Order: sequence, then C-alpha cells, then structure tokens
Amino acid sequence: MTEWKRGWPVVLGAALAAGTGVNLLYNISSIFLPQLQKETGWSLGQFSQISALVGLGSLAAPAAGWAMDRFGFRRVYALGMILLACVYVVVTLLPLAPGFYASAVFTAGLVGLLTSSIAYTRAVNGWFTVNRGFALSLAATGLSLSAVIAPPLFEQLVTAEGWRAGYFALALLAGLIGLPAILFLLRDEPDTARPTITHDAPVDKGHMRTPAFWLLALMLFCMNFPGSGMLSQMVPMLLEEGMTAKTAALGISAFAAGQVGGRLACGWLLDRTNPAQVGFWFTLVPAIGCLMLWKFEGNVLLSMIAVTAVGVQQGAEIDLLGYFVARRFGLARYGIIYGWIQTAGWAGVIGGILMFGQIHDLTGSYTLFQLVGAFAYLGGAFAILAVRLPPREIVTGAA
Repeated sequence: MTEWKRGWPVVLGAALAAGTGVNLLYNISSIFLPQLQKETGWSLGQFSQISALVGLGSLAAPAAGWAMDRFGFRRVYALGMILLACVYVVVTLLPLAPGFYASAVFTAGLVGLLTSSIAYTRAVNGWFTVNRGFALSLAATGLSLSAVIAPPLFEQLVTAEGWRAGYFALALLAGLIGLPAILFLLRDEPDTARPTITHDAPVDKGHMRTPAFWLLALMLFCMNFPGSGMLSQMVPMLLEEGMTAKTAALGISAFAAGQVGGRLACGWLLDRTNPAQVGFWFTLVPAIGCLMLWKFEGNVLLSMIAVTAVGVQQGAEIDLLGYFVARRFGLARYGIIYGWIQTAGWAGVIGGILMFGQIHDLTGSYTLFQLVGAFAYLGGAFAILAVRLPPREIVTGAA
C-alpha cells in the first residue's frame, strides 16, 4: 500500500503521457489512409513501405535508452514530446509528396522513441516492486483508453476537416496533455530505490550473453510482427470484411478495448502467479484471433471479436516486457537493455507492416498474413514460457 501512496502520481502521469505519445499515432494511422490514398493514388503496398519508416527510425531505441540512463528519463521524455508535437505540425504544412511525407514519417519514428514505452515503463518501475505488474498495466492503459476514444473522434475530424487537421490534433494532445504530465507528475524514483551507477561507467554488455535477453527479443519480434501489420491497415482490412468506414473505425476501438482488458488482467496476474505462464497464455489469445480472421472472412461480428483478441496481447506486451526486463536485469541499465530488446520488436514492426501491404497487393486479400500471424504468436508464446526469472524476494532496484 505504501507503494501506491507515494507512486500513484507517477502512474497517472505515465498513463497520460503514454496516451498522447507516438503510440497514439500508431493506433490511429490507418484512419488517415483512405483520404491519403484518394489524394495521392498510392497503393496500400506503397503506404506500407512508407509506414515501415516509422519502425526504421525506431531502430535507434538502444541510443534512446542510453540517453535516459545517462541524463535521466524525465528530461529526455519531455524533449521527445516537444519534438514529436513539432513533427506533427510540420506534417500539416508539408506538400503531400512521397519524399516529404516519408521523411516526416521517419522523423516521427525517430523522435517518438523518446515518448515510447522505454520512458513510461522506466518511470513506473522505479516506484514499484511488489505491485510492479499492475502499476505497469495501469500506466499503459492510458494508451489503450486513448485508442478506444480517439478512433471515432479522429474519423469524424478527418472526414470533416481532412487528414492535416488530424495531425494538428495529435500535436495539440502531445503538447497540452502529454508534456505537462511529464513535467508535473513524473518523478525520479526515491533514493532507496535508485540504482547505484556512475554515468561514466562502461556499458555492461553481459546481458546479451544471457538466454533471457534473446528469448525476450524473440518474444517481442513474434508479438509485433502480426500485430503491427494488422494495426497499420486495420481500417482497409475491416472494410474488406464488409464493414462501413465508421464501423471499421470502431474496429480500432475494439482492438484497443482488448488492449485495456489484456493490460489490466496481465498486470494483475504478473504480481500473483508465474509470470512466464501468464505471458504464454496471453500470447495464445491473439493467435486464436488471427485464425478467426483467416477462417471467417466476411463475418462482421466475428471480425470484431477477432481484432479484440489480437488487442489483448498487444495490451499485455508492454506489461510483460517492462516487468521481465526490470525483474531479470534491474534498473541500472534498464533503458539500454529495454532499448536493445525493443529493437527486435521494431524489426518485427517493420517486417509486419511491409508484408501486410505487400501480401495484399500480391494476393488481393489479407488472409495469408492472418494465418502467418497465428504461427508468429505461437512462437512468441513458447519463447516467453522459456524465460527464467530470479525469485521475487531478491528483486531490487540495482542491476
């Protein structure tokens, strides 16, 4: 209970910042596609190639993590939110040419790293040990709730005012909600939990020689590959399932609702039972969702249930990674270790986004990718099941 009394402002601030950072763009980006495609004439495959540049920029995650370890996560987090808002404003001003748009997408991925889960999970992990899993889930729920609320609102805004108005709204959310949350609610961990490390100490790369590091990297790749692909073109995919544009936008909300449920349930269970088994079962749920999308094409109700099931794991993903990294490796090198594992995750994002659009261009449907996605989730489930963690009693803030 003492953890919650002293740490609840950090959880609230992390939730608000998570819900208005770069991950919000990832969750609603497919809403912009119909208008962008109509205005440009580019194919979905071409858009998937441009969208993959977000992931390419995000391969700098280890550098972002190092900066947070070196200079403190709050100042780096705040800088990232300012830069992200500026990128959104620039997008509204640029002419819609492939070079300009691709450069803006790449930059959003690069600076958006500083507002990603590296930052807000680091903030929460410093204040919680006994209730770490649930605290992480509550912080990440800010992102899920924004993804539930934002899609229908952005769909109406983009339909009425155009895609540029949507990007301007993203800038306002980052600058007026995300930035104040970082500045006024997030705090460095208490002295008793602060890792003992000198900023000039050499980086210990011993974590790369542990099976846990590579299993977590494989897990994140397998989780992000299908999830990012489907999310990147969720609206076009659901339109092919027979939905209207408004119903398809609600599909993103269903996906996000699955994220909310997955995050809260996963975080609560991580503090109370075997974390590896929790990760295993939560990664099987989206595999079933992918199989439903593959098998029952054209059924609107089952499609909604399926994308909700995929969202369950996408919600649990942040809980699992933040919990496992802090529990297995500690906080002293948290940023850089998390960053390296997140690089594997972003490799999955890039591959998923590219293949999702390309497979559609080649086959005329998304069904083949949906089947591949089921096997990818299965691989991720067995990877996390194999991770071994130290006993709960010896968990500390130091590496």
